[in-house]
Amino acid sequence: MKAISIRQFAAMNMIYNRHSFSYFLDSMEKLGISNFELWTGSPHPNNFVPSLRETQNLGRTLRQRGLHIVCLTPEQCLYPHNIAVRDDQLRAYSVKYFTDYLDMAGELGVDKMLCCAGWGDYDEDVEEAWKRSMDSLEIMLRHAHKAGVELAFEILCPSESNLVYDLATTKRMMEHFQDDLFRLCVDTVPIRLSGSTLEEFFETFGKRICHVHLTDGTPTGHIPTGLGEHPVAHYLEVLQTYEYDRFVTLEIGNPAWLTKPHEATEISFNTIQKLLKA
Repeated sequence: MKAISIRQFAAMNMIYNRHSFSYFLDSMEKLGISNFELWTGSPHPNNFVPSLRETQNLGRTLRQRGLHIVCLTPEQCLYPHNIAVRDDQLRAYSVKYFTDYLDMAGELGVDKMLCCAGWGDYDEDVEEAWKRSMDSLEIMLRHAHKAGVELAFEILCPSESNLVYDLATTKRMMEHFQDDLFRLCVDTVPIRLSGSTLEEFFETFGKRICHVHLTDGTPTGHIPTGLGEHPVAHYLEVLQTYEYDRFVTLEIGNPAWLTKPHEATEISFNTIQKLLKA
């Protein structure tokens, strides 16, 4: 059995969103971290204002620093980008938002882009929102083939989406999209919140899992790894048991750590390093 390696773990810039992107890159170098997941939200590289994008310059900067993006993750929970929204004009705008980021991922040489189902109005028939979500994902998947980028479809918490939030709803969506470029990102917070286990997801989806968000909390919160109630050591055992060989992002999103993102990331990586050596 091949051991899980620290080289498979990645940081994420989302918790650094009250600091400059340069501060984040400096933090990665200070911590000796070479892999990260790029959250594309303001004020970090994004497509909201074209002049801020500068994809070629971003790629050049990362190569000079020896840094590697393991997944491109457009902000899709805080901003009004929702591929399942009722309004046709807003849905078309949302789909274009994601296809533009697929192009950006392709230009940067990033092999996957994270996406989710979006959400319907909680007071409407959920099946109507399901149809809109799948229609949007069909368009995005066709564009993903043009860009040569995987869609890493992520399960969310019920407060974030009323469409895909547990094993059953994840299975329904994954069964609909039987495509090599439509894969799954599992996040340990919604999995635990739904009452399922990481083992169940690996048993169900196996090699279709292309990305993992190893997050901690009580059970929610997305706090630094090791400070919550999640069985992090057991998660590592599961990844090893199922011979998971792709990347794992230590996602931190708790606002309490916005003023201390470097410290939060250091805590997370130190936790993983200690457990891997145990």
